[in-house]
Amino acid sequence: MHFHEKVYKDVTAPIIELCALLLEEDELEQHAFFSGLLPLLAEPIQEEQVLAAVIELSRCAFLGFQYSPMAALQIDQLLAQSIDLAHTMSAQGMH
Repeated sequence: MHFHEKVYKDVTAPIIELCALLLEEDELEQHAFFSGLLPLLAEPIQEEQVLAAVIELSRCAFLGFQYSPMAALQIDQLLAQSIDLAHTMSAQGMH
């Protein structure tokens, strides 16, 4: 699997799914935050670009948002996958 495919599978696609859920739940502030991450992942060519998105994503825990149980589960999974991806990039020097 190519780097950009892994980023899409592990980070971008889950953010898109989460954004759809947040819209259904009428959580517009949370939706704006998470959808704002998508431009950072539009062309995940450089490791630094993806790491910036992962760091920005981790801020969601400190913004004071309340999440439904379903959204919280998706966010937990997303954070775990993005942290694993960041560790993999750092360890293997993926590009």
